[in-house]
Amino acid sequence: MNAVIALCIFCESHGPKVIFTTQTYRNYDNQSTEKFKFYGSKEILRRSQSMVEDGQYECEGCKSIGNMKYLSNEHETRTSFLSSQQSLTQDVWCLLKHACFRSLSCEVHPGREGVCYFGDEYKGHVLSHTFTLKDAQARGFRRWCSFIVFMRDKQFLLNMWPFLVDNLKEVIRELQDFAEKKYNAEEAKCPQRVVRLTTVNSGSGSYNSLNKQPRSFREITNENHVFIRIHMWLVWILSAGARHFIEIFPMSLLDDELNYNLEHQIETEEGFTLVNAKLPVNLNLNLNESETNSEFSEVSGKSTTVILRELRTILGKDQFRQLLYSSLTGVQILVRGPSIQRLESLYGLCSLIPRACQRVKVQASEYMDPNKCNFIGVDTSVAVPVPCVNVCRLDIISDEHKVENTNSHIVRWMGILPLKLPTLLTKIEKSLDNEKLGNSTLKAHIAALQEEWANIAKVIHAMRGRGHSEDLLGLMLSLGAGPHDKKLIDAWSMGLPPNPA
Repeated sequence: MNAVIALCIFCESHGPKVIFTTQTYRNYDNQSTEKFKFYGSKEILRRSQSMVEDGQYECEGCKSIGNMKYLSNEHETRTSFLSSQQSLTQDVWCLLKHACFRSLSCEVHPGREGVCYFGDEYKGHVLSHTFTLKDAQARGFRRWCSFIVFMRDKQFLLNMWPFLVDNLKEVIRELQDFAEKKYNAEEAKCPQRVVRLTTVNSGSGSYNSLNKQPRSFREITNENHVFIRIHMWLVWILSAGARHFIEIFPMSLLDDELNYNLEHQIETEEGFTLVNAKLPVNLNLNLNESETNSEFSEVSGKSTTVILRELRTILGKDQFRQLLYSSLTGVQILVRGPSIQRLESLYGLCSLIPRACQRVKVQASEYMDPNKCNFIGVDTSVAVPVPCVNVCRLDIISDEHKVENTNSHIVRWMGILPLKLPTLLTKIEKSLDNEKLGNSTLKAHIAALQEEWANIAKVIHAMRGRGHSEDLLGLMLSLGAGPHDKKLIDAWSMGLPPNPA
């Protein structure tokens, strides 16, 4: 997993400080079977903290392991996990220092303790989990700390949100247990609140003037091997993340002629790796029109983007927008009319949502409830309900029944479009408007948009499955979604397992 995980602490003398980092290094020489001591650059192992710190002053509260390094190897994948007090790469050290400051100062969860995201393409993307440890000698009897996960890839980081949050919480819980045992033992021996009140009331000066330097992390937790424990925890998170979460170059899924593989990788100066991967991953998207449902075999030779553009021309902007909004947000699409035109319309509209969300009946002998299918096609002889909020009806009039100077396609829907439309709908409309985009390019663009929003729906759905339904607005905003996208995300979540892992 291409990430750096760091432990930060708020030093009462020097402010936010990174005191421990764990980073992944890899060797991509697949031809060699030789086991190495370290799979990164040997120059990294020779670097010391003094070379990176550049004269930065430290007290006991800022220190952890000094110039010592912890190294774990995974020889099967030719991967090393190296932990040190600070990142041994200058650029990453600067970025982590900036992220640490934000994590423990301005970028905090509404309840101070909790998870938040911040970052940009220049400073990198960070998931921050802030927490406190009890400390009888600290101000307020607690020390503020945080774990920060730093990545270059925003989407990959946010897709890993549930995995990272669940495992970091376990690490934090154990650290808090260590600190609480130490705190309770000290309070039982000499209650610090009473000592401070007595000192102040006696007029002999503030307690701070008599207080010692901030205690080290080892003293707060009363665990001599605490950093070895943290190293092993973070190694497991990085290793498990690399096994279960794989970065995919989206365009490689759109064209079989493209050939991206794991053999061409570039190690950057910052210690990260650029990877182009092509793997047999099923994203449940209509990326290949030849793999469409058998119901559409009669019209599968026609491009879905051509169908959508034709529909938009025939219906006009306003009626097509109603049809587009209904398709994306789970309103049932009911198409009545001649067989081929009905099939084409359903084929084009179905392509807008993930295949897992499609419940299609192209030739129903009678009307079916929206709970049973969200795309339904019927002949004009079949009785259908009157248009309502939950059913958007597209009537296609055959040529022999069409009256002169009237539309052949009519949308009937009683719902009202929101003042702010879903982000995906707006982007699809803009792409359909862009005449410079050819049909094949437009298809790839819509597929990429669909993949992006399918991933957002998966992350939100996974967090709901873990019981985090109350604090998802911040996560949605981090993913680029807002309250106006909630209905679309909810509809797309219906195609996912009820209890995601």
